[in-house]
Amino acid sequence: MTGVCLDSLCIPLNAERTISLLLADNSISDLPEGEELAILPSGWRAVVGTERSTITFEPAADDRGLNNLQIRELREYYWRIQFSSADEDPSRLIVSSSLEGSSSHAGWKPKRSKDLLCGTFQFINYLGSAWIAVRDRQIGSDLHKLRFDVVTTKLDYEFEYRAMVEAIASECQQLLLEWGSPTTLHITTDPERLAQTLLEQFLFLRHVLGSEKLQLYLETLRRHPHTRLVAERQWEPAAIACPTLFIQDPLRFGRDWIVAETNKRVFPPIYALEIIEERRFDSLDTAPNRFVKFALENFRSLCDQVMAATIRGKSLAEEQGTAWREAKSMRNALDAFLISPFFSEVGEVQQIPFDSQALQKREGYLEILQAWLLLDAAAQIDWPGRNDAYDGTNRDVATLYEFWLFFVLARAFQHELGMSIERDSFEAVDNALPFCCRADDGRMVVNLKQGAASFCRFTWQKEGARLRLHFFYNRRFDRRPLTIRGTYSKEFRPDYSLVIIPDEFEDENWLAAERNAESQGRIAYLHFDAKYRVETLTDVFGGQEVETVENSARSKATGTFKNADLYKMHTYNDAIRRTVGSYVLYPGDDPKNETGISRFERYNEIVPGIGAFALKPKTGDGMRPEGLSFLVEFISDLLDHQLSKFTQNYRISYWTERTLRESAPDYEPRILDFAVDPIPPKDTQVLLGFIRSEQEAKSCYETETFFCHAVEWNVAGARNADGSGVPGEPSNLDFDPFRAELLVVYHQNETANWIAKVEDVRLVSAEERSIETNRPLAEMHAAYYYRFQLTHFQSIERRNLASIVPRRPGQPICCLLSEFAACPKIAA
Repeated sequence: MTGVCLDSLCIPLNAERTISLLLADNSISDLPEGEELAILPSGWRAVVGTERSTITFEPAADDRGLNNLQIRELREYYWRIQFSSADEDPSRLIVSSSLEGSSSHAGWKPKRSKDLLCGTFQFINYLGSAWIAVRDRQIGSDLHKLRFDVVTTKLDYEFEYRAMVEAIASECQQLLLEWGSPTTLHITTDPERLAQTLLEQFLFLRHVLGSEKLQLYLETLRRHPHTRLVAERQWEPAAIACPTLFIQDPLRFGRDWIVAETNKRVFPPIYALEIIEERRFDSLDTAPNRFVKFALENFRSLCDQVMAATIRGKSLAEEQGTAWREAKSMRNALDAFLISPFFSEVGEVQQIPFDSQALQKREGYLEILQAWLLLDAAAQIDWPGRNDAYDGTNRDVATLYEFWLFFVLARAFQHELGMSIERDSFEAVDNALPFCCRADDGRMVVNLKQGAASFCRFTWQKEGARLRLHFFYNRRFDRRPLTIRGTYSKEFRPDYSLVIIPDEFEDENWLAAERNAESQGRIAYLHFDAKYRVETLTDVFGGQEVETVENSARSKATGTFKNADLYKMHTYNDAIRRTVGSYVLYPGDDPKNETGISRFERYNEIVPGIGAFALKPKTGDGMRPEGLSFLVEFISDLLDHQLSKFTQNYRISYWTERTLRESAPDYEPRILDFAVDPIPPKDTQVLLGFIRSEQEAKSCYETETFFCHAVEWNVAGARNADGSGVPGEPSNLDFDPFRAELLVVYHQNETANWIAKVEDVRLVSAEERSIETNRPLAEMHAAYYYRFQLTHFQSIERRNLASIVPRRPGQPICCLLSEFAACPKIAA
């Protein structure tokens, strides 16, 4: 029988049905008591709703470890105590809820008046079992304790939850195999730690023996059991027994011999009254079956311990939460099989038959062996942060999705991208612990906890080039100086951060390697945020509508921002220095992102940018979710991009880092006003042209040209009478004249009152200059000159160049416009 959707529910609290609890979605104004339904417990009344109703009653939910009654997360509900008689006193009743003792206690809002006892409640960031209890002061006990489950609106919530739990359990088992068995056995007497270990063992047991799997494996054992052929011998009357053995050896297999009465006196017949008969049959009393019985009894014992455990001061038996219900369901299934005739002839195990081919290969037997081994594995793993996602009552699927994604990405880096992982000791570095490591007492510790930073390190190699990658969970980026990792505003803590460092900065201390790379501006950060409640790209980036003033005002008024995740990715990119990209990871149904644009690049290359990737849990291979191949391809392309120095992004980063490391200028912000796009002063070359008089400065201004030596005359030979001669060595200039962009002439360390833009630079001979300037060739002091064509003359205040010009001036000097601007002005 499937469930029914309800608008409201009325539950009797006493046998006389004079007191009842009314429960309804707070959005429903009309609250009739409804009618009794066959699907509901006796006395319960309800108003049947539609598929959009947020209260569900499902009789078969017990099989999945859930309560029959279920409500929705984030919805606000209204409750009221109703009395059939006006003589009842509401003050005698106390209504409480599991919300009162949780981090979401603000969602429980009871209201009490003289004649009315009601209130509202809402579960935020909580999935799992909960209750509302009504206590009678007069009798000193609960009238009724309504238990229900808080579920999400996501259709695949239960499926995804189980898939992620199974995948994490499988990955922890794989980590144990990779890290090897501990050299010591760590035994704790802390009740809280023991209870946590029980839950970890039960979670791992669920990985292999979920409710459906357990039934399948037990049915497989029943249909195709392991047997052995047993020969049983016993004495039977010779008249009815099979004589097979007796014929082979009558004296050995016969007894009670008698001599037949006969007239023969020589060799009378001799008969055996009883002979041994051998019966062969298949027996279930085998070593593999004994182990199965032993393992199932262990599983049942674990279920009992879980049901009796106390977590964080709360008894699971009293709360009857998720873990308690799942353990009860599994225990009932185990009991039904253990009392079956299958085990009636199976004895007690003497030793574990690890060498049995049936245990190693046969279906059903193999899975039970794996489950039994997982119990031991769970006892060896210390994962303090596991309670963030599962504490026996709460099913925080959003947090579990964060943890699961870290396992997925760490595994993908190794198996999909071919990275090698570096192992770190159990030691905090920069307030971060290694994701997986061995503690001093031999325990394998998984450091994955909300609000606490953890990391694992990888090396990626391609065609001889290598990159170092540090993969962080919940790393903090706070406000720090310019050259150090951090932000320029407030603190941020992305769910995941991938730090990419060139191999040339390798260091035994990975933090020192990061700082060395930061000091050179050769580090890159890639951030990811997990958003479990996001289902589509539209949920991440909004629709195609334009952000209008009306939409913005409506968002501010209602407190809902459709593009909040988009804005947050922009914030990461802008606030966290040296970030190359920020992306949302969500369990969507569109891994190919065919329904919209999934990535946005700022320029023409893969980074910098923002975007989203759909990673949806699936059963079977939980470490390869749907959509993983697209994320792996993106990261592979990104790493190729980071290796290359021919990209626009590398060039932008290079010059940005160089610029940021320069001291801030203290000169006036503007000295030029050309009608062209100026290059930044720090990158603009200014030629300081030497002149011998103010007349030369005037000549340059009028002719819009300036000449300086390029090739000297040959000093070894005399010049001709007409002034011609043989060219000699190039002039000793310590700059490239062809890169000069501005020109200022100076005399006696003082500039002229104008500056000009260099339009063209040509190499001309002495003869050409003589003709152009209408001066004798003999006055030409160089064989070749650089001819600077000037344009865009602009008046400036004269400046003193003593800080730039050497003691013996006489040749042109090249400087930067910023250096020129720093020279002091000369008062008029």
